[in-house]
Amino acid sequence: MEIRFTKSIKVKIITEISDNFILKNLLSFSKKMLDNGLVIGPGGNTSIKNDNDVMYISPSGIPFNEMEVDDFVPINIVSGKILDSRLMPSSEVPLHLRIYQIRNDIKCIIHAHPPHIIALSAVNIKIEPLFPDFVVYLGLEVPQIPYVTPCTEDMGKLVADKFKNNVSCVLKNHGAVTVGKSVKEAYTRMQVLESGAEILFKAKLLGNPKILSENEVNDILNLDIEKYRKKLLEDSI
Repeated sequence: MEIRFTKSIKVKIITEISDNFILKNLLSFSKKMLDNGLVIGPGGNTSIKNDNDVMYISPSGIPFNEMEVDDFVPINIVSGKILDSRLMPSSEVPLHLRIYQIRNDIKCIIHAHPPHIIALSAVNIKIEPLFPDFVVYLGLEVPQIPYVTPCTEDMGKLVADKFKNNVSCVLKNHGAVTVGKSVKEAYTRMQVLESGAEILFKAKLLGNPKILSENEVNDILNLDIEKYRKKLLEDSI
């Protein structure tokens, strides 16, 4: 007996297969955050957007190393409605929704609590470019917002506003957010941002660190090899 599927069923099956694939990748990088000290316990949250205006966000209260692919919570980006889940989504839903709503090009958002980033923000030290990779993946500026109560609409609005022209943001006394056109790009940006914070932290213990000038930054950004490396991350999964 031949089984025939309607077009709508075929589309649904293809979408589910595609979503499952990208969620496996997101979970893999989410677990790396825990392994590499970017979060502790159930802290931090990650999300990814599919091609149907649905974001899948990590659930509340579950450490990444205890998560399964099916634990990600689907939410409609336009309405903010939870589509189907047995779990509560991360409490930072407003932050993720607002960034996706203003940046159609973004596919992944990562929010972490890296120790050096938080330490510098707590003493009002801005993270600035000290080395080429920082420039390539984060650009000239990493904006910082003042401390705001987490999980609120106010914080979501403040953070999203910084992402109109940036790919990262420091949340004073809280953590950081990075975005990307791929999971790997968003994750790499978080790694580089925390590395930049750690290097700056150590450099200040030794003396007065040299910050790369705007001209030096532009020279790096105009290198063909750096454009190529950046494009590789954008096009990755």
